[in-house]
Amino acid sequence: MAPAYAYRFDFDGGAVVISGDTGPCDALVELAAGADVLVHEAISPHFAASRFGAPPYDAAQQQSLDHVFAKHTSVRAVGDIAARAGVPTLVLTHLVPGDLPADAWRDAVTGFDGQVIVGEDLDVVPVQEERPHV
Repeated sequence: MAPAYAYRFDFDGGAVVISGDTGPCDALVELAAGADVLVHEAISPHFAASRFGAPPYDAAQQQSLDHVFAKHTSVRAVGDIAARAGVPTLVLTHLVPGDLPADAWRDAVTGFDGQVIVGEDLDVVPVQEERPHV
């Protein structure tokens, strides 16, 4: 998807990268390289069935699915993106569909050995160890 936006926030002791809606993207991997946390949107590969039932799909349904899948990253690919970027923590957000249980999202992430958090409103994700104030 173009244009697709992502943001990197570097601060004393850490870095966080937030993806926008995008398919797998080498530029995002480069942007996230060495960050502490990658917050990335994800779509379930089972979204089609949850939306339209079992295939085959008519032309309008398939066009709708192609449009959605082109603008989102499969949860199965997000782990590879996080691993390639070398981040220790992956936060999944902007989940499609939004009604799957957190365990289903975590279990679907492959190729990543770090911490996987399924984001919820008002979550707090530590980026660095707190340092005593002097």
